[in-house]
Amino acid sequence: MQWQSCPPGPLGWFAWREALLTVLLSPALLLPLVGVAALLLAWLLSLPRLPGLALALLAPLALSLIYSTAATAWLSAWLLAQLPPAGPAPTTAPVAVLVGRGADVAAVSTRLAAASLLQGQARAVYVSGDDRSTAERLLTLGVDPSLISGDSCARTTWENATRTAGWLRQHHPGASLPAILLITDPWQLPRAAHAFARQGLQVQPLAAEPPLSAAERNRLALRETAATLLYQLQGRMGSGWRNR
Repeated sequence: MQWQSCPPGPLGWFAWREALLTVLLSPALLLPLVGVAALLLAWLLSLPRLPGLALALLAPLALSLIYSTAATAWLSAWLLAQLPPAGPAPTTAPVAVLVGRGADVAAVSTRLAAASLLQGQARAVYVSGDDRSTAERLLTLGVDPSLISGDSCARTTWENATRTAGWLRQHHPGASLPAILLITDPWQLPRAAHAFARQGLQVQPLAAEPPLSAAERNRLALRETAATLLYQLQGRMGSGWRNR
């Protein structure tokens, strides 16, 4: 098994990103802030007392709907619709790629990757931006250690894609458009597929959906919706190839 470890780098904007996401994903933090902002807006607009109080109450109430089961379902469907269009079938077996998404997702993604390798549907596996234990789990599932590589260096989905593409071109040369079997949770899958496709890779997406509580599903749906909108602003959700 080939594994690359990296020392922790400077947090930089990650600290700000995580702080903002913490607020978004915490109703107890976000909704009072929205109420205060509504009161401030009412004061700036010189609204009468009663309409101002109504605005301060209704704004958090309306926003609280994003934490509902219906919002989770709608956002999940919207994210799925962001998958890039299908491309030509790969000429060689793809390399299975797993990205760091926590223990729950890794438990499912490693099983899917191992099954793909053992059935000849993938020729190797690369684990990007995750703990070494995820790669070691593949060993316990019967995967030959010579077929497992990875790194704990990538800290974002974009870095997952760039590092994986570089590794592929170094260790699996010969294909002008290397094919990968991208395995991650269904909420991250569309955004990750675009990131990998933008690196010149043929992407075959495969969702790994662990059993999660309603709150955990909502958290992933909200987090990935925010990340996908950011990618769209950055121009990273452009055209790319994937394979059915």
